[in-house]
Amino acid sequence: MTTTRMEGSCLPSYRTLSTLSLSEPEDHVRELTDWVEHASAVSGAQNSWDTAYKWLRLAQGLRTVTFDMSYDDGGMCSAGLDFDAVWTEMMDEWQQHQVRLGYLRAALEGFVRLLHPGASEPGLAVEAAEQRLHHHGDAWLVHARAVADHLRTHAPDGVLGAGTPVAAAVTQAIALHEMAVRGRAAVPEPDSDADGKVFPTGHGEVCAVKEASTVLLLGIQLLMAAAVQEDRVAVFDDKYLLDGMWIPDASGGSRWVDEEMPYGEYLAVLHLQPGEPPEL
Repeated sequence: MTTTRMEGSCLPSYRTLSTLSLSEPEDHVRELTDWVEHASAVSGAQNSWDTAYKWLRLAQGLRTVTFDMSYDDGGMCSAGLDFDAVWTEMMDEWQQHQVRLGYLRAALEGFVRLLHPGASEPGLAVEAAEQRLHHHGDAWLVHARAVADHLRTHAPDGVLGAGTPVAAAVTQAIALHEMAVRGRAAVPEPDSDADGKVFPTGHGEVCAVKEASTVLLLGIQLLMAAAVQEDRVAVFDDKYLLDGMWIPDASGGSRWVDEEMPYGEYLAVLHLQPGEPPEL
């Protein structure tokens, strides 16, 4: 028999905060895609911008990935059926994050080619953006370092050649995707207890790919923030926060905003969950 679907044991604290919590990747990419729709490269390389944007749109449009891991051997016992049912659910979730990660990698690399044509790899471009933004606290992204640190727990050996936190995590996220592309990533499968009860595993694998997607989204945000400061990306219009959201304030706390905000400013907070409005 199967268990009920288990919640993953990997839940970073930055996703459980009552205010200023980090959005799930599907919400994060939706807001970043909206931001890119209201911006453009000043250089006039619109075709390159549009190509990277369309890969971001694919990541934004992804809803489900469906598998059927059943295998008809002509006389499968109920335990085998349970195994296949649990494995199907596991693959649906794991591969949804894998596919999104691939789309986000394509988008990031497209923006890097446009904004940093001399960079030999995306991590170096993100590192340059991080270094530029280091002394601009209003442009730094809440939770960016924490996400980078968490991803490192899934691959403690780290990566070589990256000197800033998010840049190192971007390089690690791409390496994680590359392992899957080349068939070197282990495919998780269900396990069972002494009573034959089948249960899902692979929570660490799912968490790693999910947080890797978030890292690439944050990397794109940093690239855009630095490019805006350097007048290489222009931003248009205001973001209408009709339902309101909590954003960081100068004192290290948070404040509620339910009015228009320039898209240039919204870039620094679009990865945060809106949260519940304050009590009146």
